[in-house]
Amino acid sequence: MKKKCIFLDRDGTINVYKELLHNVEDMKLIKGSAKAIELINKSGYLCIVVSNQSVVARNLCTMGDVIRINKRMEELLAKKNAYLDNIFICPHHPDKGYPEENKKYKIKCNCRKPNIGLIKKAQKKYNIDLNNSYMIGDTTIDIKTGQNAGIKTILVKTGLAGMDSTYNVRPDYISENLYDAVKLILF
Repeated sequence: MKKKCIFLDRDGTINVYKELLHNVEDMKLIKGSAKAIELINKSGYLCIVVSNQSVVARNLCTMGDVIRINKRMEELLAKKNAYLDNIFICPHHPDKGYPEENKKYKIKCNCRKPNIGLIKKAQKKYNIDLNNSYMIGDTTIDIKTGQNAGIKTILVKTGLAGMDSTYNVRPDYISENLYDAVKLILF
């Protein structure tokens, strides 16, 4: 039986945006994001994070550090009775030639959003019906990812609020924050 999923970006969607977040102490939830995820948990939708984490390729932190940051996010969510079904990250970045970079992760890949490798991996693992799923994020990269995967998109006005201008895209919906976006889907 196919499952529905609400895919979420991490930085600027669930947690307070901090450019190149690489310290666990900087992980802070956006007000209402735990409540939004709790609503997803009770809805029958899966709640899966898909996130570019180029901080690894930039050598600002290790994969272990990113895992600790994600674990901290999950702890903060759990304190408010919310959980994520899974977190899929891309540690890669295609631009090479910086002295401090981690060359192992400086590659072109199919998992870095707006490519849909992370979504395809989740789809395969959880038997997800993309036609009845959503992508929620704060950047045009998130919206382009959803469009590339053929799923409905919601841009939130938190974090970068679509002002990254990386892609000229229009989301299916715009919401003030994650909580309002989830209410739009569920109610």
